[in-house]
Amino acid sequence: MSVPGIRVVTVGCGHGQLHQIYEDIGHAAAERGWDNVDLVIIGGDFQALRNTDDAACLSVPSKYRKMGDYHEYYSGQRQAPYLTIFCGGNHEASNHLFELYHGGWVAHNIYYMGAANVIRFGPLRIAGMSGIWKGYDYRKPHYERIPYRPEDLHSVFHVRELDVRKLLQVRTQVDIGLSHDWPRQIEYYGDHKKLFRKKRGFEEDSQHGRLGNAAAREVLDRLRPAYWFAAHLHTEFAAAIPHDNVLTKKVNAGRDLPAHWGVEVVEPITLPENVKPSPIAETFNKASLENGNAAQGSTAERIAAWGEFEEKDIRTREQQFLDTMHRMNYVRPATTVDVTWKKASSGECAVEQDSLDYANKRVKNDDEIDLDSDNDSAQGSPSPVNQPESLSVPAKDEGVSGHTINGGDGADDEPSGNEDREMPLVDQAVSENLRTKLPAAFAPPPPKESPRPKVTPAAIKNKLTKFLALDKPNNHDRYFRLLDLAPISDQTATSHCPPYRLQYDKEWLAITRVFAEDLVLGDQSSKVSADLGEEAYLPRIQEEEKWVEENIEKKGMMNIPFNFTRSAPRFTPQGDIQHPTMPMEYPNLQTGEFCELLQIENKFYLNEEQRFVNYQSVPPAQMASAEGGDDHRRGSGRRGGHRGRGHRGRGHRGYGRRTTH
Repeated sequence: MSVPGIRVVTVGCGHGQLHQIYEDIGHAAAERGWDNVDLVIIGGDFQALRNTDDAACLSVPSKYRKMGDYHEYYSGQRQAPYLTIFCGGNHEASNHLFELYHGGWVAHNIYYMGAANVIRFGPLRIAGMSGIWKGYDYRKPHYERIPYRPEDLHSVFHVRELDVRKLLQVRTQVDIGLSHDWPRQIEYYGDHKKLFRKKRGFEEDSQHGRLGNAAAREVLDRLRPAYWFAAHLHTEFAAAIPHDNVLTKKVNAGRDLPAHWGVEVVEPITLPENVKPSPIAETFNKASLENGNAAQGSTAERIAAWGEFEEKDIRTREQQFLDTMHRMNYVRPATTVDVTWKKASSGECAVEQDSLDYANKRVKNDDEIDLDSDNDSAQGSPSPVNQPESLSVPAKDEGVSGHTINGGDGADDEPSGNEDREMPLVDQAVSENLRTKLPAAFAPPPPKESPRPKVTPAAIKNKLTKFLALDKPNNHDRYFRLLDLAPISDQTATSHCPPYRLQYDKEWLAITRVFAEDLVLGDQSSKVSADLGEEAYLPRIQEEEKWVEENIEKKGMMNIPFNFTRSAPRFTPQGDIQHPTMPMEYPNLQTGEFCELLQIENKFYLNEEQRFVNYQSVPPAQMASAEGGDDHRRGSGRRGGHRGRGHRGRGHRGYGRRTTH
């Protein structure tokens, strides 16, 4: 059945400027000849400040705090003219969005996607994830809870692995993906040279693996939506990402569409057994076809020839780089912890590992986050909760700068040994008999499990994702675009009759039920449950889908209810936006009703006594420190007193309205 296009407006960052956004969209739609806009999608930094106290939970320096105009929509003074959905960014009223972890209305006609979500809008199936990437917080629980410490303000919006794990269980096609920051390495599928010229520092960040969200890229590669929208970097950028090594060719992008969207899939590449194409090979095939200069021979022969050339080229560049390092009197230490190049004569760090990795593509980038690793990233600030690391030193020999223990800086290193050999410290210091009496921390680490193979489900068939990032209002680039989007997802169970409304997604509801028990809140010392793998989760999800079908779908309860209610006081002009007071935590009726619908525990519920105890756990001096948005030092202003962890980790046993009083 043919499905008409949906009139969608995608917006970059919001930054509390809803009046202007809706006004500009209205003018642009009229010029385009649209009599209506079906859906507005905002890519984060929405800044849903209900009152001035919410500003105490906004990660923005105090001099940049502004109330914005969202509060008029929250109070009911205004109503959004178009149905609007948004994901969370890094400049949000984090306490407000925390109330709606599973998603919910922040005002009439404005819907927050939650930490991660999949919803439907008529024929469109939309997946979204909130927050930005910081590897050192990725594998932690959502331990931040009101009242926030200063460091909590800068971690509460970091993407967490459990939320991403849920998205990676989706096995059917989606139409739109949404994130705040860009998926990792997306820049190389568009005009990256123009981007690097326009945005200072982007090229260096890209080369060092600091540009983009590694988790968002994994979700994109899994879900393969027709479109992916983002914001965060305050510039317009378009790209087209092929999947499964397909060839593409240039076509006319169409009216008012990004030029880089002017591509289409030509043919899939069928690879010989045990042959894995490289990114260079994929780029070569794509470029050769678009330029009309395709190499002679079969597709497989062209890939094999180019792959052989690539291997020789990499080996040549590797040897050239190593020769240069030796001429400059740099040597590589034999250690598996904090690997850097050291200058042998002075011991100073000369070239960081990420620079080495960019020059030598075959060397693993230690600064890039391994999504299959259980260790925190070396990227950014150290983690508040440190994981134990292996304790080892290299075998002694000549010519290599010394050892590093537990990521030390190497200041006391002495010339050591063969960079190809490494021996456990306990083997050199104690006998086998004594080693068994040492604490567990001295034991060698268990062998690392091989990463699970990533297999695309058969129902996800899309071969080309079109990416678009946009600016913010009143900046240099375009901050919104009007798009007429046709769905590619399965349409057998969707409504084709406008006006459309937001609906739950059956598969996502099942996934939410499976992972409900794994959600941990408010306890920094807790551990997130281990990833059991898709094979273990799949039968449970399929069983829960049957439950959703019987208890929700067949009862006609798949429409997301219009159940917006105000959970916090409205804005009053007497509030001081520059010196806000840390608010108490407010229970949200929508979250309670969602948990009742799925018959899962509402872990966000705290009764009035529990909320008061938590609020009083911060001394006045610490509370004043938490109000400032200028302190970016992790670990400063540590909270004293009782944190109410006994309540935070467990939530309230019960369902539905009873849990939201």
